[in-house]
Amino acid sequence: MLDEVNRRLGAALLADGRVYAGATVHDGRVALRPAIVNWRITEADVDLLVDVVRELTAKVVAELG
Repeated sequence: MLDEVNRRLGAALLADGRVYAGATVHDGRVALRPAIVNWRITEADVDLLVDVVRELTAKVVAELG
């Protein structure tokens, strides 16, 4: 079930557009892959990522029932 949540969450993050993160497969498991590579990223940017991930995860889990 976690792989399905992460797969849907990755798609939801890309569709949402507030942060740039998607999903990838590593060692056979689906994982989130945020792009935190710019030297101008701030703590507030990371906080936004966490907030958006939490919000969209709640929606994805609710949809899966």
